[in-house]
Amino acid sequence: MSVKAILWDYDGTIMDSSRKSIEVSLEVLSAFIPDIYENVPKPLSSRENFQETYGRISDWVELYHTCYGLNDEQTREAVKMWGKVQLKNKTEAELYSGIAEVLENFKNVKMGVCSQNGAGIIKRSLEHHGVLKYFGAVIGVDDVLFDEQKPHPAAFINCLDLLGIDDRNGTFVYIGDHSVDVAFGRNAEATLKKDFPDARVVCVAMHHPGDYCEEDENFMPDHVAKSSSELLRILNGI
Repeated sequence: MSVKAILWDYDGTIMDSSRKSIEVSLEVLSAFIPDIYENVPKPLSSRENFQETYGRISDWVELYHTCYGLNDEQTREAVKMWGKVQLKNKTEAELYSGIAEVLENFKNVKMGVCSQNGAGIIKRSLEHHGVLKYFGAVIGVDDVLFDEQKPHPAAFINCLDLLGIDDRNGTFVYIGDHSVDVAFGRNAEATLKKDFPDARVVCVAMHHPGDYCEEDENFMPDHVAKSSSELLRILNGI
């Protein structure tokens, strides 16, 4: 495998954090919707509903606007609250089956995480499952400006900075579970090519068994993996 680095999304890709996300979302939203526990919004009523909603919504700003009725100012405040509430929440995200084996297989390749989750909770969760050692950089929601969240490529570029990759001509891989992740990879490639014309970002969609699968014909991935073993085969072929 000849790539400069493999960058990963976190939620829905490395970890099944849906149960934790539902609990944290309810607590955050309770600051704006006092009776939310008596009238739980449909997206937060079950793991299946959460995943289905997440799949069809383009990003978390739209999610908070469309599904929960928060305005721009409230959404910004909710984002500020998210990291602290998550760290306080004791529910652990679950490492998807087979992901540890994939990471071990590519332990000699530089790897990082680019996520709209909090970097602190990502690191804690990865450490809990014994896989933090594989990642040289973790970029979370607090490490990127509000207007530069995915699919803006800022997190991708920041991650490469932390990984110490100066020559960016060559192939990079981004693995995510959402069309926003594909758009993120495409935008990152366009940005990299301004200074490094031979830069290439291969976008891999990770759809774990039983998870909701969302596709946008405007942002189709280069590869689709429907299991960790399939992901391993795809990465070995790049």
